[in-house]
Amino acid sequence: MKQEADPHLKLQQTSLRGNETVLLVEDEETLLELLSTVLIEHGYRTLMARDGVEGVEVYQQNKDAISIVLSDMGLPRLGGWEAFHQMRLINPAVKVILASGYLDPNLRKEMIAAGAVDFIQKPYVPDEILRHIRNVIDRK
Repeated sequence: MKQEADPHLKLQQTSLRGNETVLLVEDEETLLELLSTVLIEHGYRTLMARDGVEGVEVYQQNKDAISIVLSDMGLPRLGGWEAFHQMRLINPAVKVILASGYLDPNLRKEMIAAGAVDFIQKPYVPDEILRHIRNVIDRK
């Protein structure tokens, strides 16, 4: 007897899909590839940068196509927080999710006040990333 798939699971998987472009800024190559693969499998397009300077450059060149940026905080050459500030100078409405293994609660409040829209705790959990990305993109 064939077992029917859980309709809630199908709805959740469908609701995590998208077709927007996501800029991934991550210096760990394995994580960068994993994030890109997960997003592509869920319909997103990805652009990748391996440090904060490259992230700002890629954002500048593609700002009209990028719906959201997912950036690690601890990056070489220019940290994620600093890159976020530079992206805000390019586009004050940029949507950025910052990721970190640990984020001081006071710094988190400061970042929210400065316009960071969301945070993800590392290590990355694919469904959590997809949920955060979808929620931030859909926020008006």
